[in-house]
Amino acid sequence: MLPRTLEPESMDDPAEAASYDDMNHSSVNIRFVDDLLAGGEIGNDILDLGTGTAQIPILLCERMPEVRIMALDAAASMLELAIYNIEIASAIERIQLMQGDAKAMDDFEDEMFDCVMCNSLIHHLPEPQPTFAEIHRLTAIGGRIFVRDLCRPDSETAVEALVAQYAADESEIAQQLFRQSLHAALTLDEVQQMVAAAGLPRDSVQMTSDRHWTLDVRKTTAHQEEAAS
Repeated sequence: MLPRTLEPESMDDPAEAASYDDMNHSSVNIRFVDDLLAGGEIGNDILDLGTGTAQIPILLCERMPEVRIMALDAAASMLELAIYNIEIASAIERIQLMQGDAKAMDDFEDEMFDCVMCNSLIHHLPEPQPTFAEIHRLTAIGGRIFVRDLCRPDSETAVEALVAQYAADESEIAQQLFRQSLHAALTLDEVQQMVAAAGLPRDSVQMTSDRHWTLDVRKTTAHQEEAAS
């Protein structure tokens, strides 16, 4: 198994942020929203962690006219691009942007959101455990938790195969960003251990593609009690 190699926690370089926004994430983002909605009710008040340039919140607003989304990211450069994307999509009244740290969201009250979603943030965090705990805390009883990220391959050969398959048409910068993200990702077992430590069922995390794991669970009182015990 490859050792985990960390990458910067936030992508705050303007050139990297622009390169990320220019990458073709459409199929991955559409599948994220499709899978989120296929899993059941998400309510109206949504928190999106690691929103980047707000591509997923914009897609969700197009599909669900009643949702309101708080979109949080640590990187100012990402949020500057997100403002532009939201304005172009005419979603400025439904998506609120906030710069903040997903490991410590003290501005938000317990059980404040009907759904907490997160795509491709976890691999950026040196210590993801506090973020899983915060996700659990902020989700309302009966609310939905939907988190997806890359899974670390077991060899350099597997990394390069994924880069060739999914980023061959991207720029060299974009290919390197994807390569670094695969090296920084967690394994399925590592994620399952962290989720269990946060008081959520270990088996609520499953592989959902050749490169992604997904945490999909509805918060219950039992989960909350387990986390407190």
